[in-house]
Amino acid sequence: MIARYEQSVLSGKSQVTVQRYGGLQNLPHWHMESELIFLEKGYCDVMVENTVYTLSENGCVFIRSGAVHYIKAETDSVVYVMKIDSELISSTVGAQTPVCPLLEKRYPLSEDFEKIRQEISNGKKYYEVICAGLVTAMIGEIFRNEKTEALNISSESSAYKELLRLIGERYADITFDEAAEFMCFSKPYFSKYFRKMSGMTFSEYLNVVRVSEAVKMLSRGNISAGEAAVAAGFGTIRSFNRTFKRYTGFTPRELPHDFVFIGGSQENVGKGFDPTLPVTRTL
Repeated sequence: MIARYEQSVLSGKSQVTVQRYGGLQNLPHWHMESELIFLEKGYCDVMVENTVYTLSENGCVFIRSGAVHYIKAETDSVVYVMKIDSELISSTVGAQTPVCPLLEKRYPLSEDFEKIRQEISNGKKYYEVICAGLVTAMIGEIFRNEKTEALNISSESSAYKELLRLIGERYADITFDEAAEFMCFSKPYFSKYFRKMSGMTFSEYLNVVRVSEAVKMLSRGNISAGEAAVAAGFGTIRSFNRTFKRYTGFTPRELPHDFVFIGGSQENVGKGFDPTLPVTRTL
């Protein structure tokens, strides 16, 4: 089963992690950490709780713990993503969050992001303390300058999370009509809503989940491509082969044994869901 909750990437005493990506694209997901997204170069769209924000260079988005979001950046863009422990955020700014996730002001964050990334990479004595201090100062500066409000959890967002969980469980047989009914939406409204929330159509999203599950099945080595196609919910082997190659770059027969797709290979299943699509480059 593929989950839409991204398991924590923090470990030990560390309260922050930073990654730098080229052309970052990921699936809708949420996690317990808050997230600070900084665009160093190019353009990217960030969806947060049913609203899409477009970032230009030096633009920044703050995403509070539990919010559904995804990132879709241009191929040549450079994006920093910082995940911050929710307790560190709460101890710094309480239950407040920016009124708009897309920050109004521009903040020169490249140097701070890179310094934190290097501290984590080097792992020298007290690096956790230094990183926490840098993040606290950064968040304090942002919240001092932005309009803030108390957190408000949307019931619609909760229903959407449940729908993604349901798709992860019933990927082989769930239909568009059933998904729209689950959300209590008309079909036209659900189609627009799902595309806005996920960055893709319901059919495209379902195919990504199905291909991910098929990759896991094939990586075990005890099932044929035809059997994987049926088990994953594809109507014909032709549609399975075409869709499989579109998302992985390989036919089912060509798939490398150690190939990792959404959710990881069989060896990585227990480590949690990784929403990052294969087109993304880690810098």
